[in-house]
Amino acid sequence: MHPTRAWRHYASGLGFYANLTLLLCLTISTPGCFFSERSFPIDPSQTARSDTSPNLPARQWLIETHNHLKKLLPSHRNPTLLTGELSDKSDRPINMVARYSLKPDQLQSIFVNFLGLSYSAQATGADMGHQPAPNWPGFIDVWTPINPNLKLAGRLGMARDANGKIISADCIVLLPGLCGGNNVIRQQNLAEALKNSGLHVLAIETRAQGQTAVGYPNVPSTWGICESSDLLIVSDWLTAKPNIKRTGLIGFSWGGTIAMLTAWSEERSGGHPGVAPQIERILPKLPPRRRYQAGIMAFSPVLDLDVLIDKLSTPQGYLTRPAWAGLQRTIKNWKARSGFPKPTGTLDDVIRCKELDYKGTREDQRRFLRFISYKDKPADNKLENIRVPLLIVHAADDPIAPVQTVADLTARVKNPNLATIVLPTGGHIGFAPYARDWFYSLTLSYFDPQKGPKPSSTTQSPAVR
Repeated sequence: MHPTRAWRHYASGLGFYANLTLLLCLTISTPGCFFSERSFPIDPSQTARSDTSPNLPARQWLIETHNHLKKLLPSHRNPTLLTGELSDKSDRPINMVARYSLKPDQLQSIFVNFLGLSYSAQATGADMGHQPAPNWPGFIDVWTPINPNLKLAGRLGMARDANGKIISADCIVLLPGLCGGNNVIRQQNLAEALKNSGLHVLAIETRAQGQTAVGYPNVPSTWGICESSDLLIVSDWLTAKPNIKRTGLIGFSWGGTIAMLTAWSEERSGGHPGVAPQIERILPKLPPRRRYQAGIMAFSPVLDLDVLIDKLSTPQGYLTRPAWAGLQRTIKNWKARSGFPKPTGTLDDVIRCKELDYKGTREDQRRFLRFISYKDKPADNKLENIRVPLLIVHAADDPIAPVQTVADLTARVKNPNLATIVLPTGGHIGFAPYARDWFYSLTLSYFDPQKGPKPSSTTQSPAVR
C-alpha cells in the first residue's frame, strides 16, 4: 500500500488513546514523533532538473516543468492543479472544497487531516526564541544595512568552484515563517542545497525576528509593510557586491506573504490605492529598477489575514485545533520577547510602529497586507502588474492557509509572471516531508539561471492556461 493511503488507513483505525498519544506528541514535539521538526537534507542523486524551453514566463514554465518533475511526486487519488486549472472557462475560481472533497472545518482534526498536520509539524521549527542558530558550514553571519537605525541579521553562503574560488552567480534570499528565524532546520537544509547547486544564499531575519530582534529590540515588526521595502534594499545591497549577479527570493508561510508583497512593492508607483498616504510617507523612496529577476517562490502564503485574525481572536485548544493552538503559543511567546505588556495569541495588535499609530491605522495596515477581499473590505489586485516571476506552492490540506484563497487570488490575475501549483497534500509548508526530491528539484529548477522562468515583458493573458 502506498504510504499516503497507508497512513490514512492507519489514522482512521486508531483508537481513542492512540489518538490522544499523538495529540500529546504534537503538543510537546517529542523528538522522533511524526509531529516534531525533522531534517530533510537534499539527496542530489534523487533530484532532477527541468529541461524547459528557454525564456519562458513563470506560467508556461510551470506547465513544462511539472510534466518533467511530476514523476517525483507520490501517487495520490487527488490531482495536482496548475494555474489555469484553478479557474473555470469564465475565469471564476473553482470550488476547491468540492474538487478535493475537503472538510475545511475539520482540517484541524488529527482524525481527518493526519497527514496535513504531520507534514506541517515536521517542517516547522520549535519555538527557539531569539537563540542564534548553530553555525552552518560554509556560511558567515552578516548584517545588511537598511537605514541608519536598522540592519538585518543573516547567514550568507557564497558558492565556490572545485578549487575553492567564489564563483559569479545569482544569490537567493530566504525568509522564515511567522515569528521565525534561522534556527529552523528547514532554513539550513534549503540554504545548503542552494549553495551546493552553485547559487549564493542569504538567509535573512526580518524586523523583530531572530538576531535582528536581539540587535534592534526597539524596531517593531510591521508584518510586511516595511519589510517588503527592506527586501528591495537587501537586493540592492547584494547586487552591489562582487560575484553576485541577480537576486531571487523564497518565503515560507507569512514569509511567503511578505515575498509576494515584495513583488508588488517592486513594481508599485506612488499613489497606489492600497497604500494609505500615512504609510506612503514612511516607506523609503527607492530608485526604480527590476529586482529579484531570478524569481520569487512563496510556499504556503497566508492570503486571508483578516480571517486569520478572526480565528486567533479566541483561545484555541490543542485537542480540537492543534495547529491554531500551536500558532497562538508561538505568537504569545514572540510578543513576550518583544515587550508586549500583556502578551496573548491574538494578531490584531501585532503592529506597534509609532509612525503607523493614527486613527484608522488598522484598516490601512490590513489593506496593505490584504490579498483577498474580506466582507465589505477591498483587496487590491496586487499581482496584475508584477514584473518578476512569482510561483505560489500550496497544498489542499493546509490547516493554516485555506487552499480556496489561492484559487480566489489566482483566478483574478492574468499576468503570465504569476504561476500557482496546488498539491493534494503537504499541509502547511510541509513539502519536503511529503515529497523531498520533488521539492528540491522544483526549487533548483526554478532558480536555474539558464532554464528557470524569465520575467515577461507583457502582462497580457498567456496563450495557455
